[in-house]
Amino acid sequence: MMISKKLSFLTFVVSIGLFTTIPVQAEHPDFPSTIQETTVYVDNKAVTTNYISHEGHMYVPALFFKHTGTYVDWLEHEQAVLFRAKEKAITVPAGKPRSNIFDRALGFLRMTDHGKHALFFNEEIFVPLEEVARNLAMVVHYDSVKAKTFITTNIPAPFHSIGKVNTEEKLVALTFDDGPDNIYTPQILDILKEKKAVATFFLVGKEIQTHQDMVRRIVQEGHGLGNHTWQHPNLETLWTEKVREEIKETQLAMEAAVGRQPDLFRPPYGSITKADMALLHEIGLRNILWSVDTLDWSGLTADDILLIVHENISKGGIILQHSFGSKEHVLDGTIEALPKIIDELREEGYTFVTVQTLLEADSLE
Repeated sequence: MMISKKLSFLTFVVSIGLFTTIPVQAEHPDFPSTIQETTVYVDNKAVTTNYISHEGHMYVPALFFKHTGTYVDWLEHEQAVLFRAKEKAITVPAGKPRSNIFDRALGFLRMTDHGKHALFFNEEIFVPLEEVARNLAMVVHYDSVKAKTFITTNIPAPFHSIGKVNTEEKLVALTFDDGPDNIYTPQILDILKEKKAVATFFLVGKEIQTHQDMVRRIVQEGHGLGNHTWQHPNLETLWTEKVREEIKETQLAMEAAVGRQPDLFRPPYGSITKADMALLHEIGLRNILWSVDTLDWSGLTADDILLIVHENISKGGIILQHSFGSKEHVLDGTIEALPKIIDELREEGYTFVTVQTLLEADSLE
């Protein structure tokens, strides 16, 4: 009896053991070069990356491939990197010139003993750019005239990040990241309640766990919620399954606090790869960025924040602020500026809505 292609693919992934712990440092040969920096064009989008040259080949950090839309994970037991893209999954071991390649479309596993292996260098794992890309059915081209490397991934982007919406209405969304806490979040909620304005809070999982009552207050007072990961990491630096864990654990914390999970997500630092976007789509989340960055986290004064808002606001805009301060008094400017932002934008004809409501007004949806 034939096993289905999908089942075969899953059996391959499970059988090699998926782990997301940090790779064990292995011995490596002396490299002819140190780490350098270059720009690789992925589907014509510039991606800056470190690289090393080894035996005439360009090696990039394994996590670089997340920019191509490939899921990238570390297999502890195998001491290998696992790449998953569309119908293909491949493993590239560290220190062994052997690769396993599974093609779901064709339904077979192929092993090669002549491939290049992954290398550890400066506590980072590097893989051969050209070999991995081609094994994933991507097209790699080096333009000797421009001295640039181009990759055509053949992997469509599932959807795009949202920084503002297209609407003829003067709608604007206030958003607050990194909370909740018991210092700034309650002050922000008091101001919003007094001004009868709504906002959307992108919350960090570990803070939700500590301040469940504050999360419940946010919901009870009519504000929106969004997922901002569990520990606020830079997603570009994480294996795919670790990203999934950061998101899912935060979703569960939300549900434990208020009985529901949001469908909005905002990446810490606004940093996200094509693979992370695909994962969000798989989970059912929309990626929300911003059109106005108040830079309030840096300790700006209220006047500085107001100036940024007025210079950058437009219909359908999303304003980024914060509701958790890592340093004492760092968000004092946020608290002072908030009532003025509400009053002055209302005088200009703006209405404050949650991000969810703003998305419903998008004329391109």
